[in-house]
Amino acid sequence: MLQHVYFTNHNERLLGAYHRPGEGVTALPLGIVMLHGWAGYRIGAHQMFTKLGRKAEAEGFHCLRFDFRGRGDSEGDAAAATLTTMISDARVAVDWLVENAGVRRVALVGDCSGAEVAIGTGVFREAVTDMVLWSAPMVGADRKAADKAKKANIIRQYVGKLFRRETYAKLLGGRLDLRMIRRAVSTGGKGAGEQGSDDDADIDWLRRFVDFPGEVLFVYGGNDPTAPEAMRHYAALSRQAGREFQCHVVGGANHAFYSVQWENEVMDSTVGWLLGQAGRETAAGAGS
Repeated sequence: MLQHVYFTNHNERLLGAYHRPGEGVTALPLGIVMLHGWAGYRIGAHQMFTKLGRKAEAEGFHCLRFDFRGRGDSEGDAAAATLTTMISDARVAVDWLVENAGVRRVALVGDCSGAEVAIGTGVFREAVTDMVLWSAPMVGADRKAADKAKKANIIRQYVGKLFRRETYAKLLGGRLDLRMIRRAVSTGGKGAGEQGSDDDADIDWLRRFVDFPGEVLFVYGGNDPTAPEAMRHYAALSRQAGREFQCHVVGGANHAFYSVQWENEVMDSTVGWLLGQAGRETAAGAGS
């Protein structure tokens, strides 16, 4: 049951894809808002958000995935997008789902930069009670070591490709984008503006994470070079918040979970955990 919807923020129209449970499926009281990464849009990396929406709606979740302003089919200037504008969009998306789906609670599912947006958004909306953060970068911390590890991993990947026959076939056929390779190596895989704007510098990331009153599930790839430091960082912050550090590691997976087996494990762990969160409220309501 998929419906395209529109809502506005700062007089610019955003496009969303709204999944709702079909006939015969009991709707759950917990809705889901999906927050895509910096360079993506509402379908998510290799369509993982589209697949997650279908899987979640079959379980009874109302789900909204949408394009941030300046991305996909939403209005706005991509060059003007910042984490601050994305957080503003996410707050409006949460409001839309609460008002139109009738859910009492909302879980934010964020991928990479979308995980940062979730952390930045949660404390501003009482309806947000849960978060699932895929490959979450560290917030409120020095990322130099993580960025260095990510850049080294990108270089290793390209060096490995030098010994593949198909690489030279692409080069001879003019299908190898050398500018993209140079940019990826020089920036460590970061997109333009991903470092944040002057407005983003005013965000108290640590306070927003620690003050979030709900529960958080982290999902990382076991072969993501940035994961070990990020997990240590969030485990320490979770202790500071008095919150259990819940983390699922997908063995052997890279940062973007680029295999069917890995992405299925990410979605299964995400939906399974969210069903537990929704079921806890349902059980509490039945006993009151």
